[in-house]
Amino acid sequence: MKDAVHPPLADEAFIGLNAAEMAALRANDWFNPLPLQLQRALLQHCAIWHVPAHQTVATQGSVPDVWFGVAAGAVKLSICPPSGRETIVDLLEPGQWFGDVPLLSGLPAPYEARTWAPSTLLLMRRSTLRQLLAAHEDLGPALLRLNWERSARLMDRLVDQGEPLLEHRARRLLSRLASQFGVAHRDATRITLSMTQSQLGLLLGSSRQRVNELANKLERRGEIRRSQQYIDFVMAGDGPA
Repeated sequence: MKDAVHPPLADEAFIGLNAAEMAALRANDWFNPLPLQLQRALLQHCAIWHVPAHQTVATQGSVPDVWFGVAAGAVKLSICPPSGRETIVDLLEPGQWFGDVPLLSGLPAPYEARTWAPSTLLLMRRSTLRQLLAAHEDLGPALLRLNWERSARLMDRLVDQGEPLLEHRARRLLSRLASQFGVAHRDATRITLSMTQSQLGLLLGSSRQRVNELANKLERRGEIRRSQQYIDFVMAGDGPA
């Protein structure tokens, strides 16, 4: 397993995000309801890290030094046993935050975090997060709510994985990816994450061969369209509002 590279953790003030990155944070159902003063405090105490695709940012079994926010791109959380197949726990879209539980508890991270695409991450030191918890009474309950939302997401993933029919699992996954990473494209929702058949197989818990056969079937039916990089999800009502 590769070691995580050392992120930039200078103590300088928050240096700014672009409009799309800021919009993604503000659209998040956890961040948006926070008091404006707390939102500003969180952002002002974060460093920015521009990370290439396929970069490990937190290693399974390590105790992290920072709390992470995803401002752009995508981060994969996965469990990598010493022997056996990787299991993807979650795929985090812009606006999501992760790593606060192992950071504050001092317990090892139960997952590896790796960028799926070129990403912009926010990073906050443990000491800074503790200072903000002492200074802002709303932050503690907000972190509890954040973890409840994570648990709900995980339960949804378990329900999806429990679906015995690969075709039904695939539709649910594509619908979710369209909601997380989709943009309107003609009569469909384009999933803006580039992924191989093998990566799609990992997300579905199936083999590359079976996923390729299913993708061909869905394409013949007109439910998806595939280009060299992207999947367009055509099913009506499953794209972003």
